[in-house]
Amino acid sequence: MKKKQKVLLISGISVVALSGLGIASFKIMENANEYEKAQLVIEARETKEQIEREREDVKIKAQREAKAKADELESKTAIYDGIEFVTGLDEESTEMEVMDVMHKMTHQKVRSQDKWGAIPMSPKIIEEVYNIINTSDFKHRDKLLGIAARWKDFNFSTIVQDHNFFWEDKEGTVGKAHGTLSTAEEIEFIEVNFK
Repeated sequence: MKKKQKVLLISGISVVALSGLGIASFKIMENANEYEKAQLVIEARETKEQIEREREDVKIKAQREAKAKADELESKTAIYDGIEFVTGLDEESTEMEVMDVMHKMTHQKVRSQDKWGAIPMSPKIIEEVYNIINTSDFKHRDKLLGIAARWKDFNFSTIVQDHNFFWEDKEGTVGKAHGTLSTAEEIEFIEVNFK
């Protein structure tokens, strides 16, 4: 009998110990899962913050580049600041007259075989042209307004296409633009043509 009691006692203790061990293992696993979840949340938050910092860095860089481009244009136009350039345009100007002025403005920035006439690509003249187009009922009003709006924002990325639009409208045969002038070439063009 004593042997039976011993076996039962040992068995009981073993069952209690195993139960305790099982519960402890479950709690450890549960805590491990919670820890992993917490780590994932922390990693996700850190990744999100990193992405936001990178986006902000890109935004700041883009703003600096835009300002640098604006400053560059301002320094180029400062060469003829104070000199009065008259476009000859007013509210009664025809679409052809406006397009002719815009065509001559592009000559400051494009590379072409021949150029006839030049009008400075100054902020004041761009604004004048923009306002005339904006109040017009020109056939190409939307296209011209889009071009002038880009120029107002110092965006000359399509200047070759802009030039060739005007050139083709005049049924040009010589002088199609095939590239943009470098900064040094543009400054030289300004100095030669607008002094």
